[in-house]
Amino acid sequence: MNILRRQVFLAAAIACAVPVWAQDKFPSRPVSIVVPFPAGGVVDVVARMVGQKMSATLGTPVVIENKPGAGGTIGAAYVARAKPDGYTILLGGSATQVFGPALYKSLRYDAKKDFVPIGQISSGPLVLVTGSKVPAGDVAQLTAYLKDEGVRAFYGSNGNGTFPHLAAELFKQANRLPSAHIPYGGGPAALTALITGDIAFSINHIPVVQGMVKAGRVRALATTGKARSVAFPNLPTLDEVGMKGFEANAWWGLFAPAGTSAGIVQTLNEALATALKDPSVIAGLEAQGDEVAYSTPSDFGAYVNAESVKWTKVVKLADLRLD
Repeated sequence: MNILRRQVFLAAAIACAVPVWAQDKFPSRPVSIVVPFPAGGVVDVVARMVGQKMSATLGTPVVIENKPGAGGTIGAAYVARAKPDGYTILLGGSATQVFGPALYKSLRYDAKKDFVPIGQISSGPLVLVTGSKVPAGDVAQLTAYLKDEGVRAFYGSNGNGTFPHLAAELFKQANRLPSAHIPYGGGPAALTALITGDIAFSINHIPVVQGMVKAGRVRALATTGKARSVAFPNLPTLDEVGMKGFEANAWWGLFAPAGTSAGIVQTLNEALATALKDPSVIAGLEAQGDEVAYSTPSDFGAYVNAESVKWTKVVKLADLRLD
């Protein structure tokens, strides 16, 4: 009788265990990548390229959800509150993980505590551009002109707290320039102001300036990366022209809510690594001036921490706040 009871108990235990094992398998349903910017933009394009290739590796659909607003912090806050099961992850960057925490006194998330890094996707420089009304053919001539003009010379950006704003602020601080900032409602508006002579310079994203540079409407002087850009291979970096150590790269990567298991993070990282080896993804990133910058979760976390320290200093020195 005891033997029969033990057999019944064992059979019941096995039956109960099967669903638990099935639940532990990741992924067993679609994974959502939250893009904290509008559909159709550069960030959205990156997410869709990478997500499509990750889907093939994971064996489940990867869905893109756009949740724009407040410089990307609305989408980041949404993911920070999501269940840490790997099914809702963030495509974040400097705006969500570095600039937002430095610029806003109160955010609905803690960039360091509420996320775990999955892996970096890409990195790309910006371009220092000036207009035809500014008598400067290189960086040295531009900085000399800006110092001579003093507070009469302005620089423009895509808006307060954007990467073009902070990259130009870093340039200004490094050269001790008195130039004041004028925020515009996006890159095209800033470039229009450059052409009309309302501003003296801008440091902007490659997709924003590339067409204008090729058309001869604005003049590119240098890029902001450590190495030369694939989009402007003949253009020197700011480091090359004498601003040693200057680097301002826009980057993107994937983050999961804090508490997501190491196993799930590793599975997502491996799918990301495979996606970033795909020739179409490499070509797609290069088309907008970016390059693949894959990293492990730990290396990506260290990179984000270093970026946070660097840009927080820039924000504090400029005394910038957005609330």
